[in-house]
Amino acid sequence: MATTFTPKSDGSVEVRVRLAKKVDGVTTPMVNIRKSVKFGFCPDEWPKYSIIKTENGRLNFRKANPSFAKAFDKMECLRRQIDEIGFDITLDKFNSILHDVLFSEQIEAEEKRREKAAARKAAKEEAKRKAEAMTLTKFIDQYIQSIESGERTTVQHGRKYSQGSKFNTANALRHFKEFMAETGVTYDFADVDLECYSKYKAWLMNRDISDSFLRGRLRGMEPDDDTPYEAPKGRKQPLSYSDSTIGRFIKQLKAMLRAAEVRGYPVNPAYRSTEFKAQVLDIDAIYLTMKEIEAIGNLDLSTYHPDSGHDNQIELARDIFMIGVWTAQRVSDYNNIGKQNIKSFDNNGMEQLMVSIHQQKTGRFVEIPCNSKLRAILEKYPEGIPHISEQWLNKYVKILGKLAGIDEMIEVNESRGGEVVRSYYPKYQLICTHTARRTGATLMYLAGIPIYDIMKVTGHRSVATLEKYIRADKLEVAQNLAARYDYFK
Repeated sequence: MATTFTPKSDGSVEVRVRLAKKVDGVTTPMVNIRKSVKFGFCPDEWPKYSIIKTENGRLNFRKANPSFAKAFDKMECLRRQIDEIGFDITLDKFNSILHDVLFSEQIEAEEKRREKAAARKAAKEEAKRKAEAMTLTKFIDQYIQSIESGERTTVQHGRKYSQGSKFNTANALRHFKEFMAETGVTYDFADVDLECYSKYKAWLMNRDISDSFLRGRLRGMEPDDDTPYEAPKGRKQPLSYSDSTIGRFIKQLKAMLRAAEVRGYPVNPAYRSTEFKAQVLDIDAIYLTMKEIEAIGNLDLSTYHPDSGHDNQIELARDIFMIGVWTAQRVSDYNNIGKQNIKSFDNNGMEQLMVSIHQQKTGRFVEIPCNSKLRAILEKYPEGIPHISEQWLNKYVKILGKLAGIDEMIEVNESRGGEVVRSYYPKYQLICTHTARRTGATLMYLAGIPIYDIMKVTGHRSVATLEKYIRADKLEVAQNLAARYDYFK
């Protein structure tokens, strides 16, 4: 087989491919292809090149004549590719090879253009994918939004979140987003490990919340109650979150990560570790004695005029708070009692009123018989109890406590920023909406009602949990035991 190149006067080159086989001593032509090709060099360059005898001389000539060198390289490339095909060469294959050799620069440039275009497209698609892909920050926003819209319900009972729980969730996860912003680290699902937990907890412990509207949850406040309290005058030292508040923030973070994991996102399993603690300490909450409850109930509020100029609803606030005491319910339930919740039944020939409630937080159904005090309050509002916002209700109950002279100084020990902080407050300043529930449970206990019957009223399913609500003074317990049992007489 031979591929020859013959220059012509017009600057073209005749390319000839001749293939022959010898069969039985006879040479038989197999292929004979001829074609004139313009390789792009000057006509006088080929004669000059052909008379050079040494390889070095020819190499120097090609270096000195780049257009000829390029044409020469194309011819050699064409020769090699034809030789590789051998006897399988055809005119179509020859033309295809010739085309690729002649336009190799254009083909290479087109391939590079296509590669760049494909790379740009891939980069754009990747950027779009990343933009559309779920991140931890996006999931936090969607998680909060789904709770606020009612799309996401509680895991345990499948109910919509209460307003307090909605606020708690948004508030806790907002802190985690602030943590990322202030530390300059954007955590994704897989990044929330024990190291992240330690850094986040330390960040929370070191925050000064002295000027925060929601500073210092007081002992006795329900976990979903963020009502501000009157800060002690003269406080100058920085104020940190209590360990219980930090524990609630961690608990909300764990709940969000659990929801993300269930949906298939690559959450780091470290959040399930016992070291990833969401510790919420037992709260040594106050309750009001029967004497203090009576003092609030006997207040003459007809002459009370609020300094702030808002509507005078203090009497309504007292009635709502007292309903909370005599029903021992959460504020989300006792502050929303309507006509539909008031029922009656026959009690040995006498009509007995009761309050029937599906508890908002747990979904449990409870029915509470009305004592005379509760009945008198309900009869004041035949169309149902008007509603007061929890913020104002919290303010009013403190005012009521102060007017009733409930000013015993109470020592409050809180763990804040890893240190125990001891403070003293007049008792009225510690009264909040949840005090009613604790007071009701405690007064029932002191009245000798069996604890399992109290659970039927409060809706608790665990004795251990209910015991945290019963805050009877040790002296009161002793007096109660002595009065009820002959053993102590």
